[in-house]
Amino acid sequence: MIHDKTIRVGACDWDHAHWQGDFYPDDLPQDWRLSYYANEFSTVLVPEARWRAEGVDFEQWAEDVHEGFRFYFLTADRSADETQIKSCLGAAFAGFVQPENDSVALINFETKKLREWKDWLLQTDCEAVFLMDENLAVKQLAEFRSLIELMGL
Repeated sequence: MIHDKTIRVGACDWDHAHWQGDFYPDDLPQDWRLSYYANEFSTVLVPEARWRAEGVDFEQWAEDVHEGFRFYFLTADRSADETQIKSCLGAAFAGFVQPENDSVALINFETKKLREWKDWLLQTDCEAVFLMDENLAVKQLAEFRSLIELMGL
C-alpha cells in the first residue's frame, strides 16, 4: 500500500519517570517535559486520566508545543465532549481515540522486530502510531520514527 501522507509517531503520554536522565536532562523541571518532548516528536496520545484530571491547563499545553504538534486523546467514552479542549488547543487538537480506532494504531513495540514492523506498516493505513509499552524507552520510539522516515511514510 502506498501512503500519500505522513504517519505521525508518538508515545502514550510524555511524562515517564524512567525517561528522566535518559531522555530528559536531570535538571529539567517537570513542567517543561512536554516542550522538550515536542521538540523531538510531533504527536502524543494523552491518557484519559491525564486529560480529565483537575486543573489541566490545555492552553498552556498549546503554548508548550510547536505549530505542527498534535494531541490525540485516549478515551473509552465515545461521547466525550471536545468543545473545551478543541477551543484551547486549536489546530493542535487531533481528536479523541478509542482503542479500536482504525485511523490511529496503538501498538506495543516489543511484540515485533523492526523488520516485522516494516511489513506491518506497508499493510496499514493509519495517520498516527502510538507506542503503548509500559516501560517504553525513548530509543524504541526514535527507532520506530526512523523506520517510518526511512520508508518515506
